[in-house]
Amino acid sequence: MYLEEDRDTAETSAFEARYGTPVQRMRALAWQGGESLAQTAFAGEQLASVRAACSDAMGHSVDWDAVPSGEKEVGERSSFASFLAGVGCLVAILAFLAIWVNGVVALFD
Repeated sequence: MYLEEDRDTAETSAFEARYGTPVQRMRALAWQGGESLAQTAFAGEQLASVRAACSDAMGHSVDWDAVPSGEKEVGERSSFASFLAGVGCLVAILAFLAIWVNGVVALFD
């Protein structure tokens, strides 16, 4: 697989295509502990390179014991979803207030 020296290039390409960013690769590998715990030197080098790429992408040092969530990468989709959620809440509150005001006006009519 991804950490094996005699890995299949098609599998490696598929893994890298599926997990396109270093943060996603780090989360997919789900390694616990440091690179020194790897059984082979190649696996340790692969883990170190993924961690270094993730650190570069995040802008700060990352560790295998605290894998970042990748929130920095979500960006546009997350803000658009948050916008839609906010608009939905606003519409629900305005509808509630309109019904309440209509009820109060009907009491004194």
